[in-house]
Amino acid sequence: MTTPALDIPATASRPRPPSLTRDVWHKTRLWSHAMTLSPYYRYGEVGNLSYTFGKSILEGAILYTMFSMAQNEFKVAAVLGVLTKYFYPAITFVSSLKVSSFVDYMEGFASENLQVQRLIRVLALVGGGQALGAVLLLLCYPPLFTSLVGDWTGSRYLLIAFYLLHHICDGSAQVAEGRVWFKLIEIKLRHGRLRRISDNFWGIHAMSQNIQMLSGLVLLWVTTLTTGLFLERLGHGVMWSIVIFGTVLTALSKFSLPLAWKLSLKNREHEDE
Repeated sequence: MTTPALDIPATASRPRPPSLTRDVWHKTRLWSHAMTLSPYYRYGEVGNLSYTFGKSILEGAILYTMFSMAQNEFKVAAVLGVLTKYFYPAITFVSSLKVSSFVDYMEGFASENLQVQRLIRVLALVGGGQALGAVLLLLCYPPLFTSLVGDWTGSRYLLIAFYLLHHICDGSAQVAEGRVWFKLIEIKLRHGRLRRISDNFWGIHAMSQNIQMLSGLVLLWVTTLTTGLFLERLGHGVMWSIVIFGTVLTALSKFSLPLAWKLSLKNREHEDE
């Protein structure tokens, strides 16, 4: 007489999901490993992190002081906030539509190397847009802005124009960069020949975004608190060093991958063909 087999639920044999701490550590190691294995991902992530650091430092030093000037001297702080709120969806709509059409067009090319080449060229244009956005935000820094416009009666409108143009340039570049960068790492990581990182593509991508978010938040708060200490001395050398450093880091950040591709990755890609 045979004993009937017990009906064991399928879930009973599955391993338990790792704890949050272990999962974060594991994903962080995968992210670091992906940077060591793929030069495309490494140079791209260096640019992403540099942009996050620079933009957070720049915003921490400028936004509070600029809005204080806009409110106390020009009475246009509310206008800046409202216009930015209503302009940003339009920027996102137009930018995402155009870059999505471009990515769809890129997928029509059979050669992945040609796709990569075009995507990196677009990243260079994105870097130019974000560099221009950083300069426009720098022009809103109160000591620099007041020294440029002096007592001109239309200075409030110029401040509004600088800030809106900053959002147009930087915002549209961010939208484009997000989609182009995702397509590039999809080619190089998700569909690449490196099995270990391709099998963990989503975890690596999520960890990258989390690292950028947390590091940017920390730098934003640290810079804002530092700016609060120098609120009455915005022309101090410490503040100028912070603002210039943030501007330069933001402006140059997204050129890391296009420059690396121009100098070495392009030749390596041709050798692999």
